[in-house]
Amino acid sequence: MCLKRSKVMANSRSKTVNPRKIPRTQADVDRSWNDGVIAGVENATAIFLTVMADKFDFGDQMIPLWNEINKLSEEIKERRVSIGDLKHTLLDEYGIRV
Repeated sequence: MCLKRSKVMANSRSKTVNPRKIPRTQADVDRSWNDGVIAGVENATAIFLTVMADKFDFGDQMIPLWNEINKLSEEIKERRVSIGDLKHTLLDEYGIRV
């Protein structure tokens, strides 16, 4: 009788599912990709603004800088400026390859 009880208990245990075996949709993959991109941009922005404030004493100019960043982002969104143009300008004028 004890043997039967242990079989029942062994069968009633919940099995954990390997996360690699759970089916994913393309929407799940796209959402994960977008979340990663957003996190990366947020991290890079935080690094950039912190360096500008701490190392280059840009604290007083932080709000005007942030406003200009947002203005340029809107121009890119409206397709008046392209990222390629910005990268080309940074390379030509400052020798910075992004």
